[in-house]
Amino acid sequence: MNEKICFYWAPFPRVKSYYDMIDVSAEYGMTAIEGFSMFEFQTPDVEAAKKIRQYADSKNVKFVCFSVYINLVGEDSAEKLRTLKGYADVARILGSPYLHHTIANAFSHPEKIVPRREELFEKGVCAVREIYDYAKSIGVRTIYEEQGYVFNGIDGFGRFLDTVDRNVGVVADFANICQAGEDVLGFIDKYSDRIVHAHIKDVTITEEDRSGDEMKTLTGKYMNEAVIGEGIVRIKEGISRLQKLGYSGYYGIEYSAKSDDSPTVANSISFIDEAL
Repeated sequence: MNEKICFYWAPFPRVKSYYDMIDVSAEYGMTAIEGFSMFEFQTPDVEAAKKIRQYADSKNVKFVCFSVYINLVGEDSAEKLRTLKGYADVARILGSPYLHHTIANAFSHPEKIVPRREELFEKGVCAVREIYDYAKSIGVRTIYEEQGYVFNGIDGFGRFLDTVDRNVGVVADFANICQAGEDVLGFIDKYSDRIVHAHIKDVTITEEDRSGDEMKTLTGKYMNEAVIGEGIVRIKEGISRLQKLGYSGYYGIEYSAKSDDSPTVANSISFIDEAL
């Protein structure tokens, strides 16, 4: 298996801790993992990070990124920024060079978000500057993907990069761009010089909400999670494009199986490995 493949989203329900996550990653022959704000890290815990880092080192598995699902544009944004700085400390202890986090958490009900887009954009940019500066001071770089209704689309994401005025890195999320009605290949071409990480996931676009997540696109349809390789995302073409452009980073698998040891996890890994 290609050494640049790692788990981003845990293959539930078998995995119930980061010790499990490390073990499963090692079983699949992976040498890297992308952490997330779950299990032992539902809150920033530096003591847990020290123990998990030690265990990961014993298994020859390294943390290449740490991701946090957080809303920085709400009424409690100051508190959330303090929390995120705690996660930057966790990323440093885990040995992760990157901290990736959401900004607005706006993935459903665009009718509530789009009218406030400018307000949320400005608030999000200010928050990103603050967390970037803190993370940089401890040797961690913050990185961002296109997502939701505020920081999505090739042009919209470009505006974010231009406005934030920091050397943030870019995560090429293969599916998120679909929520803006666009394609990952255009995103990769536009931001290839700043892409340092990639998230591989697949989706279908339907007229009705099949997943129950109410994840509506800006084109008025619904985006539903799919097994990698079984949706509409041009994954193989995107990987090929990244390789041709000189990308040498990791590919985080963002897919969660519906049952223990589901063959769809192995199939997803094989699909990406074949593309690489």
